[in-house]
Amino acid sequence: MLRALRWSIAWALLILLLCLMPGQALPQWNWFALLDLDKLVHAGLFFVFTVLLAQAFFSNRSPAHYLVWACIISIAYGFATEFMQGMEALGRRTDLNDMIANSVGALIAAVYVNWKEKKGKAIVPFAFLR
Repeated sequence: MLRALRWSIAWALLILLLCLMPGQALPQWNWFALLDLDKLVHAGLFFVFTVLLAQAFFSNRSPAHYLVWACIISIAYGFATEFMQGMEALGRRTDLNDMIANSVGALIAAVYVNWKEKKGKAIVPFAFLR
């Protein structure tokens, strides 16, 4: 199972690295323009994470409701990373809108995976990720 989860784990570590980067290490942009992009980035990160988890669970044929579990794990991870961002040492804050964007990305991924499965196509487009 660990072999099947290797890409999901690598992606989860990337998310953790990006989300727990100290506030002063983040580039300074016009925050009004960044807010729109930030939510899209959050949704995209958790879309990919959910797809990778679903692929790992599907390829191992476990658990039975692999897509539900992929969403639950992804959304829970999104909430956890947001709460960790609220640590004072990082100079960042917990953001409810980021949690919503993370969850939306995971749910859109579930719709995408379900659609791919119904069409009989591979969940991820690249063979090396399977």
